[in-house]
Amino acid sequence: MEDCKVAVIADWDADGVVGAALIYYAQEKKGVFPVEGREKVCLIPAGPRSIVEEVGDKCWERVVIVDIPFTPEVETVISSLRERCGSKIYYFDHHGSTLSKMAELEEKYGVFGVVGKSSSAVIIKRFLEGLGVKFTQRMKDFVAAVAVLEGGRRRSGEEAREKIVTLAASISKMLNQTRNREAWTKYVRWIANPLPFEDPGIKLRVEEKVNLVEAGVELSEQADKETKETALKLAMSAVNLGYLKFVDARDKWKKRGASALASAIYKMINMPVALLVEKNDGSRLLIIRSGRGEAMPLMEILYSKGIVVDTGGHGNIAVARLEDSVTVAELKRALRSAVIEFIRKRSSRYLNTF
Repeated sequence: MEDCKVAVIADWDADGVVGAALIYYAQEKKGVFPVEGREKVCLIPAGPRSIVEEVGDKCWERVVIVDIPFTPEVETVISSLRERCGSKIYYFDHHGSTLSKMAELEEKYGVFGVVGKSSSAVIIKRFLEGLGVKFTQRMKDFVAAVAVLEGGRRRSGEEAREKIVTLAASISKMLNQTRNREAWTKYVRWIANPLPFEDPGIKLRVEEKVNLVEAGVELSEQADKETKETALKLAMSAVNLGYLKFVDARDKWKKRGASALASAIYKMINMPVALLVEKNDGSRLLIIRSGRGEAMPLMEILYSKGIVVDTGGHGNIAVARLEDSVTVAELKRALRSAVIEFIRKRSSRYLNTF
């Protein structure tokens, strides 16, 4: 048994970090949620497919899952925590796979689900404010920054907000590249710290005694440079499938950050992109990146045809695992068919407005 009653399991990206910080603040600093009274919180970064390994055989009385799209691995963890530990589980998320599964999770495992289409951090902030939690300006700014990164609008004339959007993006990129658990935990605690930014006591340090915020920006810039260089090469090899470009990067990109790579290619060619990569374990991931909400509808069509499984994401970026038996040639045909079906559906909705 861990030395804390409450665990927060959250995604590596900025939405997960900020969402975890809000829960951490509400519990350790305010003693409001998920239990009354201040309790130590165990902070655990995890992805939708690595969550089983990250949780292992640990137990907690209360477990809060933040910004992790539902996958079979997530259900394995929920089932295990309920059966082994009798844990009460809370689930905050905005991904389509979670929204479609939540009713079943609530009925089968007694999960307390709070879901919606806003970013997970926004969902958590609204929920906790309903319980009377008042957040610091720093936390509010980071929630607003995450909302921008997740597809919201940024307000003009707010210089501090612009800087925090940039910082949040850098944090997200750095953590997705390094998977540094210590850095992730420090970011969560730093965002939740009620002391002001300029207080010297909250400077975050890594082994070389470099400010962790500055280190995050530097690593993010390095990753951006490498990603853009690779994206330029891949963009030239993109196959035209009508309304969408297909890029096979299985032998060209083995690192984390495939979503960032897809975004970089999309920005270069200014068309929806379907990027295929292969992980070290041999599984193949398909990432669709778009600019007008096409990504998730296209991925849902592929899911309905049995081409992909374990879908996640939202409007402009969707991620799924390619079914093991599906060949690349079959994927291309399915993508072309999905594009045609999507265009027909969109045209039909448009005509029905008249």
